[in-house]
Amino acid sequence: MLSSARTGGRSGKPATGLVRDMCRHPFDLLMELDSQHIRLDCAALHLARDVYPKIDVPRYLGLLDELAKAVARRRPGPAAAQRHAALRAVLVDEFGLSGNAHNYDAPDHSYLNRVLDTRVGIPITLSIVWLEVARRLKWPAAGVGLPGHFLVRLDDPGRFVLADPFHAGVARSLDDCRLLVAERFHSAIELSARHLRRVSTRGVLVRLLRNLRNIYLAAGDWPRLASTLRRLAAVQPTNGRHLRELAAVCWRQGNVRGARDHLALYLHRQPTARDSRVVERILRKLDLALVAQN
Repeated sequence: MLSSARTGGRSGKPATGLVRDMCRHPFDLLMELDSQHIRLDCAALHLARDVYPKIDVPRYLGLLDELAKAVARRRPGPAAAQRHAALRAVLVDEFGLSGNAHNYDAPDHSYLNRVLDTRVGIPITLSIVWLEVARRLKWPAAGVGLPGHFLVRLDDPGRFVLADPFHAGVARSLDDCRLLVAERFHSAIELSARHLRRVSTRGVLVRLLRNLRNIYLAAGDWPRLASTLRRLAAVQPTNGRHLRELAAVCWRQGNVRGARDHLALYLHRQPTARDSRVVERILRKLDLALVAQN
């Protein structure tokens, strides 16, 4: 635990206990793999351990296997449109996956196990189900991160289909996408080719975790915000913002040692950061605060 981690010296080296604790979480261990070896379904399910520590991961993986078998039994052809139709028939018409616009910010909609239990989710978690079923069938598929929305791209050699899992899996044209973005941002953002790029597994997880970060920050749920920031730091270890925010959350909770350790880890990973001198001064103050506590 953070409260029992040893503090390092003023050199900014992280406490060994903190590093050990961060690596112990199954999600964090997965993030140490090369990106091509990270399975999105496993990562999303292990992420849920922060809220559902007794989650039965094999059961949910088995459910995704069964959904893929149901799609395969429809024997769709190789065309992206045919595969889209098969996925939609099983995942939407039979299994009943749907988007929940009325309680969009409920945290459960961001946890894959709860989405599979309730069959209700937000665009990115519903898309994860589609992507993982397609992966099991070895179909070319990828997430597409529009501003404010998330789609699934199904490819064949001649064309691609953009499926919208949040809206009953309908196929979206490029004009539809432009309209979605324009309506969401009041025409302040224009759709461009970069918005249609395939999102990597890590990119999907970052977007999912950022949703949770914003939900827990707005709710003032500091313990769950801290857990979410730890997972973000595991996905993006070179992004110091997550560690700085985590240090701030620890400080807000009165956890001086945790704040000190996370800032030390930030400085250890990014010793030449622009704010390194500021962080060093804060670390010295936190060291003095820790001495005063003893």
